[in-house]
Amino acid sequence: MDCFGDALAVAQDLATALCGGFNALYFLLYLLQRQETLPRRVGAAALALVNAGALVESLYFSALYTTYRLGWRGDMPFLSPLPWLLVRSLPFLGTLFVSLLVLRALNHRSERKE
Repeated sequence: MDCFGDALAVAQDLATALCGGFNALYFLLYLLQRQETLPRRVGAAALALVNAGALVESLYFSALYTTYRLGWRGDMPFLSPLPWLLVRSLPFLGTLFVSLLVLRALNHRSERKE
């Protein structure tokens, strides 16, 4: 079961990376090729960033999982602060961007009610 479980865990991360890459590319092309309103372009940028983060994060965690499961006994470069912070920055920035958009929308709604 260990070998099957390991393959399944890595396959799940790779599938997530594939979906994240596909989605990021779609939203990036949407952002660059269409003549849309500014709110739609900002939304596409946020979604592209979140999905790019999912792509990078999934590849990173897949490599980390594989390295750990293979019994790597040397230095664990994946657990060093710099690579960890770089990889985690894309999901952080993407989710922060979406949160700011949500807060802005909530603020606009509350202003309209007054």
